[in-house]
Amino acid sequence: MRIVILGAAGRAGRAVLAALFPLSGVEAVFLADGDVEALTRMASQPAPFPLHMRYLEAADHRCLRERLSEADLALGCLGPFHLHEAGVFQAALEAGCDYLSLCDDAQATAELLSRREEAAGRGLRVLLGCGMAPGLSNLLALRAASRLDRVDRLRFFWRLDGLSALGWATIRHLARSLSGKAAVIRDGREERVRAGGWAEAVDFPPPAGPGIAAYMHRPEPFTLTRAVEGVRESFFKGGLSGRGEDFLLQVISRLGEEGYAELLLDLLKLAAGKAMASKKERPCPSFLRVTAEGFRGKRPYRVHLAAAGDYYRVTGAVAAAAVAWLRLADPPPGVYTPEEAMDPGSSLPFLEASGARFFMAEEASP
Repeated sequence: MRIVILGAAGRAGRAVLAALFPLSGVEAVFLADGDVEALTRMASQPAPFPLHMRYLEAADHRCLRERLSEADLALGCLGPFHLHEAGVFQAALEAGCDYLSLCDDAQATAELLSRREEAAGRGLRVLLGCGMAPGLSNLLALRAASRLDRVDRLRFFWRLDGLSALGWATIRHLARSLSGKAAVIRDGREERVRAGGWAEAVDFPPPAGPGIAAYMHRPEPFTLTRAVEGVRESFFKGGLSGRGEDFLLQVISRLGEEGYAELLLDLLKLAAGKAMASKKERPCPSFLRVTAEGFRGKRPYRVHLAAAGDYYRVTGAVAAAAVAWLRLADPPPGVYTPEEAMDPGSSLPFLEASGARFFMAEEASP
């Protein structure tokens, strides 16, 4: 299998590359990015398969198609995904290249899911949300739901520790996720609420502890209803570790809505400070909590599943698990989300290798 990693020089792309090392059947990996200096540094690292550097101009459709035409499988780490996902999908169709994406943008996810028949007709396999969230978040929800006989409610909570540990694409997408309207499920129907609103206190797994989370514009609430029948309510809330950083990101998201792009970038640099300006990278602790509520027999129950780990290492692990799924399961052509395709149990060895820790609790509802 020949694999091309789009956006390979970014933090997510490098984490995905490292997670591919233990996989068998990888003949070669093409590292595609617009940062030539970073690609040159990556070329010198040892790897169990040949590494080939490729310059990528993401906005140039012809260049994108040429990069994809060299591979059997593309791994999409090219964020922010609302800018690039539709173009990459079209290029994959034209090149006949399967596509696994870290896409965490709700609008882009909905658009690609609407093109399932087109992908199937071209013989293309596409899996969206191959990261920590979505990705691991979906698998946790699927596992929590399996512990109940009937599921009425699915709640997602996510926390990232520190702007300065995040890549630029991640920060830009967080700002987008906190702007506009977020999709939620109420009474079995999709509705829209103000992103960044309705903040609440949440107990995250250790060592995070209590934190504040607000509505985010994410794909999980509407994709999970495809796999878990009967869900009447679902939403996704997230936040950062510090109240100051959280507030600043909220302000940035509102400025982004008004189109103040240059001011947005200045504020991002101010938020990150010297830590982001330096080339030294720090770990990025991330925490997920998913709660499924419903019935076990005739008794109301809640199932809580949580995970803690480095955001980029866990994302790389989920992407590697997705590659293994595609190779071993050999699914029919189409566009999939993680809960429709991947088995939580088969992903566990990859997640354990990333250092992720898992927590579970059950309780009878009052």
